[in-house]
Amino acid sequence: MKDNKIVSILLIVLVVIVLGALVFFGVKTFGKKASGNNKGQGVEDGNMTEAGAPLLDLSLSTEEPDQEEVTIYVTATPGEGDESINYIILPDKKTRIPSDTHDFEVTENGTYRFQAVGKNGVSTTEEIKVTNIREISSDHPYIPEGFEEVGGEVENGYVIQDSFGNQYVWVPVPSGILSRSTMMSTDYTESNSSATALVNSVAKNYGFYIGRFEASSYEKDGVRVGASVGDKMPWTDISFREAETASYESANVFGYEDVATALVSSYAWDTTLSWIEESVANYSSNTSYGNYSGTIYPTGSTESDQMNHICDLAGNVREWTTEEYSQVEGQTKRKPNKKDDTSTGINRVVRGGSASLNKIASSRNGYPEELTDEYWGFRMVLYKK
Repeated sequence: MKDNKIVSILLIVLVVIVLGALVFFGVKTFGKKASGNNKGQGVEDGNMTEAGAPLLDLSLSTEEPDQEEVTIYVTATPGEGDESINYIILPDKKTRIPSDTHDFEVTENGTYRFQAVGKNGVSTTEEIKVTNIREISSDHPYIPEGFEEVGGEVENGYVIQDSFGNQYVWVPVPSGILSRSTMMSTDYTESNSSATALVNSVAKNYGFYIGRFEASSYEKDGVRVGASVGDKMPWTDISFREAETASYESANVFGYEDVATALVSSYAWDTTLSWIEESVANYSSNTSYGNYSGTIYPTGSTESDQMNHICDLAGNVREWTTEEYSQVEGQTKRKPNKKDDTSTGINRVVRGGSASLNKIASSRNGYPEELTDEYWGFRMVLYKK
């Protein structure tokens, strides 16, 4: 009899324990966050969502890796009992799109949050993560729109080409800082706006493109601009200002959208030489490479002067740069001649040698910017805006 009472007591205790466990776990289950989109009376962030909340669907245009740009497709659906979507709020938390759909383009990896607000004033927030944008670095150069890769590796000259045949070579700058050998000299200055733009671009993109070839002439609709095409006669007998304009307008005539073109600066020239000398020692300080034959050859003809796929830096024609020089042939900077409307009194630096002048690639000489010479030409750079 006593044993039966003990058994009964144990059974009662067991029942109490089981009931307590059921109550405890039932409450925990009820408090869990619901998964996926919720409509009507779902659960969001541990709380019941407001009735009539809209549904918000986010998807990517592609999940393939190494994309320059990805589109996020945003679609909002009115909640139960609501008439329509009032607007979609973009990730900047300010821009409102009065529609139930929107295509949002992104060029950087990250998490993007959107909010849909119904006519009833009830909102829903969703986010999506983008991870397949190409990470730009010195080893992973961006390819401008309208260009395609045509050969080479980053370490020895990565070449791109547009539909017109213009070719440019990527100059990697791992530090994001361009070099300039005359930085400490008071005789030389570099204040050209395009040179500053290049410095800023390289700080973000860790490199730039330099014309594979000396500039040749290309004309469209009466506008004459510089081209970077092989087997063409270099554009010579051109002043600094003409070369600067022809370089700047090249991007417009060829229809480039996300990159700019400009005349080579001291930063671009010196950084390019430093990079070449990582694989070709003393390239910029001797005359063993360029065309000094007396005859100007078509671009890219001199095999000995093709370094990292960049042609004719040492010889063939001398090249204008945007750098200014305060001395000319030992004289101080001259003042403009009032009788000469073309004279600016500004002296620009010409780099390298030519078919008529045996000079090393790193040489620099200052001349009046309005001066022209049959052995002087120019070269362009291409950089992300």
